[in-house]
Amino acid sequence: MFNQDALLEYLSSPEGINKIIVGIIIIGAINAIFITYSVRSTFGAAKKEKDRLMMQQEKINKLSPKKE
Repeated sequence: MFNQDALLEYLSSPEGINKIIVGIIIIGAINAIFITYSVRSTFGAAKKEKDRLMMQQEKINKLSPKKE
């Protein structure tokens, strides 16, 4: 398939090392984007659920006021 010696020699050269570093940076950036998206969607959903439950509790309190 590929000449492994030529490939290893290329990757060991400064140009090959630069390409490897750029690839690692790009993969890291994509990974950070996915992590940020998943964290935002998880905490956003939890906040919406909390707000919904608070509104529901307020409605219940209006329908059945406390007797003092």
